Amino acid sequence: MAQTKQQKERIVLAVLLVVAAVVWYAYFGKGKTAVGGVTAAGTYTPIDAEDYSVIFKDLGESQSTVYKPSGRNIFVAGPAPVSPSAVVEVKATKSALELPTVHPPPEPPAPVLSMKFFGYGSLPNNGPRRAFLLDGEDIHIVEEGDTVQNHIRITHIGNDRIEYEDTVTGKKNSTNLEMPPQA
Repeated sequence: MAQTKQQKERIVLAVLLVVAAVVWYAYFGKGKTAVGGVTAAGTYTPIDAEDYSVIFKDLGESQSTVYKPSGRNIFVAGPAPVSPSAVVEVKATKSALELPTVHPPPEPPAPVLSMKFFGYGSLPNNGPRRAFLLDGEDIHIVEEGDTVQNHIRITHIGNDRIEYEDTVTGKKNSTNLEMPPQA
């Protein structure tokens, strides 16, 4: 026998009501129990804490403490101010213990330009001055502000000398004009 649409809807409604009743019983129908608590294998026995005198004694001692400032401002970073008597004691101990002197590291040497400065020139109409540097058989033409050897910056090109500085250490040096080798 074929079921009508209305009969199918009633069957679906009945099934949904049964499912709702099962869900309700699963969550609310079992009575009052501890939800989310940890249960142990045995019964609960409370601790024996009848003597509170020790607790009250410690509490009274902590309540009777009085703040005594040490002279240090907790809102300022740095060490606390030193009393004069402590300074005298420290000076006495330092004189008894001869501390080794620490020497600062040696300063880096002045930069050395491995190229030979053998001439200079400039473009017409007051162009920038250029220096000719000989590196083995290679000739490099540089202006003031150019960097050679990856760390040496040319600072000034004069008539008889070229001045430069090391970009790593900041040290400055100069090289005099040299005559090129005769061919």
